[in-house]
Amino acid sequence: MEIARQTIDALKEQYFADNRPWVVTYSGGKDSTTVLHLVITMIQELHTEGKDTKHIYVVSSDTTVEMPVIENYTNTRLNQITKFSNETDLKISCHKLEPKVEESFWTLMLGKGYPAPTSSFRWCTERMKIDPATEFLKSLVNKHQSILMLLGVRKDESISRSNSIEGRVLNHRGLSVHDSIPNAYVLSPIKFWSNAEVWTYLTKNPFPWGDHSYMMSLYDKGSGEADCNIALHPDAATCGKTRFGCWVCTVVESDRSMEGMLKNGEEWMSPLWHYREKIYTYRNDLEKRDTRRRSGQVGAGPFLMETRKELLEDLLKTEVKVNENYHSMKINDADYNPSEKIALIKDEEIELIQENWNKDGDISNTAYRIAQKFDKLLNKPVKTELREDLEVLDEENFNIDLFERIHEIQAYRKNISNRYGVLNDIEKRVVDFYKGEFRETN
Repeated sequence: MEIARQTIDALKEQYFADNRPWVVTYSGGKDSTTVLHLVITMIQELHTEGKDTKHIYVVSSDTTVEMPVIENYTNTRLNQITKFSNETDLKISCHKLEPKVEESFWTLMLGKGYPAPTSSFRWCTERMKIDPATEFLKSLVNKHQSILMLLGVRKDESISRSNSIEGRVLNHRGLSVHDSIPNAYVLSPIKFWSNAEVWTYLTKNPFPWGDHSYMMSLYDKGSGEADCNIALHPDAATCGKTRFGCWVCTVVESDRSMEGMLKNGEEWMSPLWHYREKIYTYRNDLEKRDTRRRSGQVGAGPFLMETRKELLEDLLKTEVKVNENYHSMKINDADYNPSEKIALIKDEEIELIQENWNKDGDISNTAYRIAQKFDKLLNKPVKTELREDLEVLDEENFNIDLFERIHEIQAYRKNISNRYGVLNDIEKRVVDFYKGEFRETN
């Protein structure tokens, strides 16, 4: 392809124009894959001439709640790149960036009760994707004084993307300044490529370690079109334009890529879809949320403790079910790995969830109790010192579970200056408790 050759030659000019190391952002999608492929082709050519002097960082963001098939594919590709670079002595290293455990989706939603994200309260993107990337990129700038980032963005993607690209001020080399990282510059090598040109290039040019057929199949499945074949129809309206996001994303009303997957051979992931639908529904159900925000302001606040307990247990049930489905459906596949385990939540996240619950009045280490039903964190205590002390008292007619429900209100409201309505909340909780409307987890 002439456009590919022109792009590689243009990349070489940029490569020799300064001594900045390159950072290639890689999501596993078609555009970032195309940029990465072009860069690897270029660096192979330079390597044979002994002119590959710069280090190239391949950076991939993992929110830890990516769709399992996408996460598995991306991890496989990163491992292949690392292996290939080591074997061929190329100056390429791969870096997978994850959010800090205290900023993870589960720590914030289940631990602190953040409601599932909305378009107006999109608390997830910055914490889970932008912050880890920014921290890593700033560390590279500190190390090298300056960096050049290569992005797989194209004007042909959408009107908003085209406007964004048009709005950037470019220097004489076609570079723009990064929005938030000083001394970081941005290059978009394929910004003028069409959708068809991207797919044609990927179809006709395999990586040194294998072709792009599996990625194409993911796009086919995610489109939801049974007859979508990117190799044959690269410019079709729906083919090849699938966007894969976090499987828990509730910013959109419906997850079309997940729904497409379920219709096209990946129905083993259906428990994920059901869980996502549940947190979407609960977010809009005021009965599942506190009547006050943590600031003390009256309004839809965080998920109630009882809601969080329910959602944690349901998440672990979902993890069990999705693994059962996966192994049941994939057992006859050529690449089936019987020891593969799909983990939806880390032990460290459950530990932080428990820490947050303790602050909100949980005296029974309920997160640990729930986890131990699923053979997780078996070495953790299922009682706090306060609960043990209360059990030792053995007072007649003293109900520890009811005490805990009331204690949760006190713990949650202790730092709120306006405690108006606390007594009403306590009264309602006592009434609900004796009506049996609290779900026990013991």
